[in-house]
Amino acid sequence: MKQTAEKNKKQRSSYLPISIGWVLKIVLIIVGYSLWGAGFIWALVGLYLFYDVLRGILSCLLILGAIIALIIIIKTCL
Repeated sequence: MKQTAEKNKKQRSSYLPISIGWVLKIVLIIVGYSLWGAGFIWALVGLYLFYDVLRGILSCLLILGAIIALIIIIKTCL
């Protein structure tokens, strides 16, 4: 009996057509468009299309910064 009640509770929550996260994203896109215009939409499209490339570049820059910081720390300590 307890298992069926939990199963029904899980099934009821899955009937929502859209999640709160999607609603927030849509609202933020609308607000961004109203504040900054079509350039905001093009920036989002660019981020969506080149997300993996930008993530790789930022990761590379972060590692490079860590290596430079390590070299500076070693240079000042010795």
